[in-house]
Amino acid sequence: MSGTPPPAKKKKRLLAPREEIAWFPVIDAELCNGCEACADFCRPGVFEPGATYESDGVVRRPKMTVANPYNCIVLCTRCEPVCPSGAITLPRPEDFERFVEYVD
Repeated sequence: MSGTPPPAKKKKRLLAPREEIAWFPVIDAELCNGCEACADFCRPGVFEPGATYESDGVVRRPKMTVANPYNCIVLCTRCEPVCPSGAITLPRPEDFERFVEYVD
């Protein structure tokens, strides 16, 4: 360990209104197990449980939904690895770099 602090993380400034930037996760309902790990992890509140449903006469845990897509922070990918079932996917970051400017 060198004892020097890591470089400061730069802040992002959006170059377009957030509602015009289609950066948000998509949940594959077939893979989602309703564990709510994404909702527990995501501070901006992008995820919420969907409606409870019944299958084969058994009430099942609700699948998660992207209830507030524009709360998602553009270029954030931290929720994807949190999902134990791999149900969350995000767009390619390279396609959205043009919407972000990095500032000190």
